Amino acid sequence: MKACWMVPDDYGGGVISVAQACCREAGENGHDATLLTLLPPSGHAAEFGGVQVESLDASPVDPASPQRFIEWLKANPQDAVLLNGCEQVDDTPPFIPAATRAIYVVHDTAPRYFRAAIRHEDALDAIVAVSETVAACFRHRLQQPEKLVVIHNGTVFPLAYEAGERREDLVFLGGDKHIKGAADLLALWPHLLQRGFTGRLHWFGAVGQAMQARIAALPRADRIVMHGRAGRTAIFEAAGKSSACLMLSRVEPFGMATVECLGMGCGVAAWDIDTGTREIVCDQAMGSFAPLGDYAALADAALGLMAASQDARRAMADHARRNFSAAAMWARYAAMLEKVMRAPPVQRAMAGENPPPYVPPRRMFQKLPEWLRAPIRDAVGRSARIGYALRDFRGR
Repeated sequence: MKACWMVPDDYGGGVISVAQACCREAGENGHDATLLTLLPPSGHAAEFGGVQVESLDASPVDPASPQRFIEWLKANPQDAVLLNGCEQVDDTPPFIPAATRAIYVVHDTAPRYFRAAIRHEDALDAIVAVSETVAACFRHRLQQPEKLVVIHNGTVFPLAYEAGERREDLVFLGGDKHIKGAADLLALWPHLLQRGFTGRLHWFGAVGQAMQARIAALPRADRIVMHGRAGRTAIFEAAGKSSACLMLSRVEPFGMATVECLGMGCGVAAWDIDTGTREIVCDQAMGSFAPLGDYAALADAALGLMAASQDARRAMADHARRNFSAAAMWARYAAMLEKVMRAPPVQRAMAGENPPPYVPPRRMFQKLPEWLRAPIRDAVGRSARIGYALRDFRGR
């Protein structure tokens, strides 16, 4: 089978890591798989090798992006194409060549990520949601809900799990993104110190100067290790030596960071909200949940994971690697693709024709002046409850 995974770019994040892992596993199972990026590739997708990468070499606002995509498909006929969070080609399903099965993969709970799947339902052969949490957001709006299938993500584990004594360290992977809980971590830190936390906090991801200043002003900030943007191997190494991961996202459609840390025997402390994390952490030995906004309870949850036994850490690593490895994910995708390929293709009246140009959407929030947007972002970021209440307004 020839199959193509279409993504916006390979600059990092959950979407590219999932598509990359799918391509790698498809190739290793004898298929001709291509990772197709809208923007010029950065090389991130080649970190673990085994992936054939091509690009449309477009820009984020290139009006010709839809036409470039359809022309690529005509020049490189595919049995199946999987669209992964690339809004520039969201309106191309009716124009995809008739012989190609089209699958739309929904990676998030905000409406902007599944509107195209609903709008072009008739032109799609299947729709994938990466978790039941995501599927529940739009299943009821589909005319043909039987097209929807839930396929949990998986990841490449570049390092083996190694038993041994753990540092009483914590890992956070959200950079300075409020939606990932960066502001929550600032509020949590004093509670951890008050309870006798003596380890280090490994903070991964890009952090701007304003957030760096706030971190530097924290007590015992010398025990906060800022890693910045780092390769996935570095993250796995830190998780393999730490006792717990802080999963503070107000929105977590699936939870790749949860899977990656569990796979290294690192338990998860998270907010008790409706996220995909609940579909991964299946017992208290793997993770603890605290009421949203209760930083004292969250600190207790994180510190409670420090005492996990070697057997418990081995069990959580085995659980993650058995159910959420790249191979396990590919087995689920392979079953879906086999079913899609057996069924007659959908009929597309405009198959092969030129699609309309891409017009960047005008978000409501962007209409506000920057002097007003900045304090709104900060206010929402500082409140876990407000951030969660407004979680699906992203992109409006």
